[in-house]
Parts: sequence; structure tokens; C-alpha cells
Amino acid sequence: MFKPVPIFIGLRYFFSGGRSNLLVSFISLLAITGLVLGVALLVIVLSVMNGFDRELRENILSVVPHVQIIHSQGIEDWPAEQSRIATFNHVTEVSPYNQVEGLINSRLQARPIQLLGLSSRALPIGIAKMLEEYQLIMPDAGQILLSEVVAEALNVSIKQSVSVIIPAADGLPTKAYSLVVAGVFSTHTEIDQALALVSLEQASTIGGMSNRVQGFRLQIDEQFNARNIGFEIVNQLPYGYGFRDWFQTHGNLYKAIQLSRNMVGLLIFLIVAIAAFNVISMLMMTVMDKRKDIAVLQTLGLSRSNIVSLFLMQGSMIGLFGISIGVALGVAGCYWTADMVVWVESALGAKFLDTSVYPIDYVPVDMRWSDVTLIATSALVLNVLATIYPALRASRTVPADELRYE
Repeated sequence: MFKPVPIFIGLRYFFSGGRSNLLVSFISLLAITGLVLGVALLVIVLSVMNGFDRELRENILSVVPHVQIIHSQGIEDWPAEQSRIATFNHVTEVSPYNQVEGLINSRLQARPIQLLGLSSRALPIGIAKMLEEYQLIMPDAGQILLSEVVAEALNVSIKQSVSVIIPAADGLPTKAYSLVVAGVFSTHTEIDQALALVSLEQASTIGGMSNRVQGFRLQIDEQFNARNIGFEIVNQLPYGYGFRDWFQTHGNLYKAIQLSRNMVGLLIFLIVAIAAFNVISMLMMTVMDKRKDIAVLQTLGLSRSNIVSLFLMQGSMIGLFGISIGVALGVAGCYWTADMVVWVESALGAKFLDTSVYPIDYVPVDMRWSDVTLIATSALVLNVLATIYPALRASRTVPADELRYE
């Protein structure tokens, strides 16, 4: 099969690997290895960071309300207000709630707790799915559902009693309530650190709200526009209403994920860039090693542009080879990373991701082919740019100087 001479010789140089010079071979291997590891790590890391972003949007924000509508005095005729708010634009779900913060105690073990009172007739879809996963229903009066984190910290199990202590506030004395654990659940997010579920009526009684509710938990169709939608909703409600959006409660988490994604991506991209520019060292040594070969090729009729094409071909083949293997390893790593972390945790008996530190307790992976394509293309462009100077240097070889004493 016919190949242009520069391409043919460039391929020969690539496949020969500089066998006549061990140092050139070593640097070639180093350049390819750097590209492989850099590209593979960049694909895996960006996929994991995409996974955290996806879990925030689809998992955490399915349990956390996008917008909380709050009334300073509580809402008495809340079914009518619930129906009214449900008709507003962008609102997809409205759930009445009562929320009380206090201390939960059992067997001399205590920790802060956030009692969330919800109605089984208007249960948020995210929480309903979570309870269904654990085959639970909303507790009756005198019962409580604890997160796994809280239950383990208190060393309690189902059907055991716990004490909930509500500190004095607004002229009300400190109160203590005894509740029976009706079930244990987990959202696998940081929310588990202090979450407990009780009935809407139970939370109303504990919080001294009588038959009122504090407000409504809203899910909307444009979660990243929660602030503006919150203002629109409050402006349509009577005096006394306010709102809190998820940016106020979990906005720092979202910004931290985005910042981490950008910074880690940049750092590993620099590794790819350094690996690409290792090609400069390798090609420069190849040029020095093959000066006489280049001179002979020029005397046989190869032009300067042919010499440039020859070394561009060699450098591009190194890039294609390293990037292809890196992409393959990165894609495979995306499928194995989560299982591998679980296996290592089981083998070592340790928990790498704890919701007291991280937003979730597992490694999420969301590989996007657009990211893979961008990574491969960027690495290849850097690699080609890195070959230009050595190729131009080789084209400036003067045959008379190199072959003078031959």
C-alpha cells in the first residue's frame, strides 16, 4: 500500500522506538506513560466530580426543598394555602411541614436533632421514595424515624425509646418527650447527621404550634432559579410570609463542588500538558540522534516541509497512542471506580466517605462523552503543538555539515 515518504519514515521512527539509543527509548516511554496516566486520571476525576454535581441535583435536592415558604406566626388554614400555592407557576410540589430543633438522648448518649414533621397525605416525592426503599411509612403519634447515623450514634434500634429535649424558647419552658423508634432510614447524604422524621401533628405539638404549620416545602421546575421564583411566590402571598431557598441552605456545597471540579481538573490538565511537552525532549533527542539520517534524506530529495511532516507524524503517533490508551483506561476506570472503592472499604473495614465531612457517603460517577472528547482533543492539540519546534529544528539540518566527514 502506497504511503507518502514522510509518513512512511515517521511511522518507522515511531515503531522502532529509538532502539539505537536507550535514552531516547526511555524518554519516549516516559512521554507516552505521562499521557496515558494524565488522560485516564482526568477522565476519571471529571466523571467523579460530575457525579457529585448530579447527586446534588438529583439526590440531595430531592430531599431538600428547593424553596421553603415560612410564616412568622404559623399557618392555620394550611390546606387552603397549600392548594393556592400549588397553582403558582413553576411549582411542582407543595408539602406542609413543621420543624423543631433540639437534643435527642438515649442511654447517656446525646446529639443535636432536627425533627421534621410531615403529613403522609402530602409527602415530598423524594422522601416518599426513600421511605419506600426501606419499606417504611410515616410514623404515628408517639413514634419517630431516625437516620442510620443518628441511630448508630445513640446505639438504639427499632421499638426502643428515645428522649427528645426541646430547649426553652419564646417564653416556653424546656420540655422532654419520649418517642418510640419506628424505623431507621438513610438518605446517604449529609442530611443524615441530624435528621429525624415525625408526623406533622407530632411536630406541631412538640413545637407548640397547636394545629398550625410553620410553612411549606416546595419543589420547582427550575431549581437553579429558586431565588427569583421564591420572590415571585412570596409577592403573591399575604403579609407575614417569607422564604428560604436551597442556595441558602446548600449553596456553599454546590459552590464547593464546582470549585473542586475546576481546580482538580486544571491540576490534572497541567499533568497532561507536561506529559505532552515531554514529547519535545523526546523528539529533540531523536533529531540529535538522527542528524545524519536527516541529512541523507535531504540529499535524496526530501524538502524541509517533508522533514517537518516526518517528525510531526512521529510526534502525533505518540500522542494518538498514549491518548487512546489513556481514554480506554479512563472509561474503564469510570465503570470500576465505585465498585473498587466499596471493595477496598470492605477489605480495610474503613469508611472513606463520611457524611460528617462529605455531602454523600459513596463515590458517584457520571461519565460524559462530551468531556472525554474534549479531554482527548485538548491533549492531542497540546501534543501536536509540542512537536512543532523539534520538527522545525530538524528541517534546518544542513546536509553538508552533517556529512562532511562521512
